[in-house]
Amino acid sequence: DGSSGQALTTNGSGTLSFATVGGSAAYNDWSIKTSAYTASSKDQLIVNSGSAVTITLPASPSAGDTVIICSAGAGAVTVGRNSSNINSAAEDGTINQNGSVQLVYVDSTIGWFAI
Repeated sequence: DGSSGQALTTNGSGTLSFATVGGSAAYNDWSIKTSAYTASSKDQLIVNSGSAVTITLPASPSAGDTVIICSAGAGAVTVGRNSSNINSAAEDGTINQNGSVQLVYVDSTIGWFAI
């Protein structure tokens, strides 16, 4: 038997053993936001507010950082660019009611790219 946090692994040649499962998760758990918030890389956010809310993107992002934002409430959602471009433009973004966006940081020219 393995220990807590271990999984059965293989070396590819038929030898099985238990090893500690590690590494970082692809995303953080979903979080509900009702007021202004500064996101972290790997955040998955549902904005549920009747008033306008600004979600500010992470400062000093690295290539491959990602944030998912969904708008569930009636209030407008502004995506604050935090000095980085969004889709190559030096402008904040907006998300329509019931809309969503996944943003991935590419580089200092493109900035955050909406996919």
